Amino acid sequence: MGLRIRTFTGGPLATHAFLVSDDDGRSIVVDVPPGTAGEIASALRMYGLTLDRIVITHPHWDHFADAGALRDATGVPIAAHPDATPRLQNARTSLFPVDGVDFSPASLVPDQSIDEGDQVQVGQTRLRVLFTPGHEPSHIALYQPDEGILISGDVIFPGGHGTLDVPGADPAAMDRSLRKLAALPDAVIVYNGHGDPTTLSAERDWLPAI
Repeated sequence: MGLRIRTFTGGPLATHAFLVSDDDGRSIVVDVPPGTAGEIASALRMYGLTLDRIVITHPHWDHFADAGALRDATGVPIAAHPDATPRLQNARTSLFPVDGVDFSPASLVPDQSIDEGDQVQVGQTRLRVLFTPGHEPSHIALYQPDEGILISGDVIFPGGHGTLDVPGADPAAMDRSLRKLAALPDAVIVYNGHGDPTTLSAERDWLPAI
């Protein structure tokens, strides 16, 4: 039984939300950028999907701004790393300000904590939680080994890693996270938070240098 990933893009930074579903109609959403909650809710109805959980990869406003609205619309819990809560509760500390971005409501309290070694289920399929700090101290990613899928947030992009020019970034932690991800198989498809997907094999020219 395979997983299907649908992408929704929103906000001034063109941030991606991922709707991950199985053949039985069970699903999760990973990240909810500004302006995407309505579109995702419509897709859930259109495809007859049952949403079980919203997962936030890290508490930068462009990744969670519409998470509360989607929770209100669906009644499902929001899960994030336990250390993400302070920034989720105050969006103004979660990255540089951008003109035109509405930070209200500026507080989001997650319902569940997830960390390295935990699993997020989509029906009978389990995605492994990986703790991947560096770009942000509480950053997580989701990995499904049988499907060869990594939903990486802002860790890996085509040609390089996530920016370290933001509050709370840590180059040494990023190096450790990249070494962890570099140990995964070449064929793994990386669904990152901005831009096109990539594969680990396509990034091997720079990953071994980390």
